[in-house]
Order: sequence, then structure tokens, then C-alpha cells
Amino acid sequence: MGLITKGMGVILRNRASKKAFKDASGGLQHTVIKSVKPAKNVSTKRSIQDKVVKAVDEGTKKGLGGMPPSQRLKQSMSKTKRDSSKSMKDISYKWDKLVSDRKKADKKFVKQTVGGATAAIAGAVGAHEGAKRKWPKYKKVMESDIKTVDGKLKIVPKKKK
Repeated sequence: MGLITKGMGVILRNRASKKAFKDASGGLQHTVIKSVKPAKNVSTKRSIQDKVVKAVDEGTKKGLGGMPPSQRLKQSMSKTKRDSSKSMKDISYKWDKLVSDRKKADKKFVKQTVGGATAAIAGAVGAHEGAKRKWPKYKKVMESDIKTVDGKLKIVPKKKK
């Protein structure tokens, strides 16, 4: 009896899901996955896995001297491959994170430096404008060129461009 009810449940569930997808024009309750992005650095992870597997296989072959490995040794090899590749990948992930953190810190430092320089320039320009308003003599000197006339220094107005 249990098999029959179990089979009926599967049939009813399949009919319900068919109906839900037919009536998708009204909108599904759950979103449909259209695509999946591949994981980052898949080729790096795969190359680490391949190198670990190759190293364990070669080491076992050399150690056995051509004899076939026992079932227990095969299980041990499999566990060693899994654990070693996992630890190597973890090291790779940590390195990638350190590199990305360093790049972010450098980028932030550059932004702060540029921002500080801009603020300093703006402050200097503001001070210059304020000084020109407050002291007319300062304005006269700052908007003039110094030239030698008859062997003497003389302040002359700048030529307009």
C-alpha cells in the first residue's frame, strides 16, 4: 500500500509543477535560474588538484615498486589526495585574498593622497584670494612680474594673454 501512495504522490507533484510552469504568464512564485556564473579561478583550482593527484600517484608507485596497491592503501591515497588538495587550495585562496586586500588598500591610499593634494591646493588658492582682498599691496605684488630695468629690480604689471 505504501508504494502505491508514494507513486501517487509523485504523479500529483509532477502534475502540479507542470501546471505551475504552464501558468507562468501570471508569474511564478519562485524565480527560475537562467544561468550560473562559473566559480573564480577554476583553472587554478583544477591545476592544484591535478598536481596533488599526480604527486600522490607517483609517490605510491615508487613506494610499491610496481606492485598493485591494496584496497586499504587506495582508500588512504584517496584521503591523502583530498586532504592535501584542500589544504593547498586554502593556501591559494588566502594568497588571492591577501593580493586583493593589498590592491584595495593601495587604491584607497591613492584616493586619499589625491584628495589631500586637492584639498591643499584648494586651501592655498583660497588663502591667496583672501590675502588679495585683505592686503592690496599683496595683490599688487602677486599680480606683477619682477624685471630688471637699468640694473635695478622693478615691479611691472603682468602682460594679459
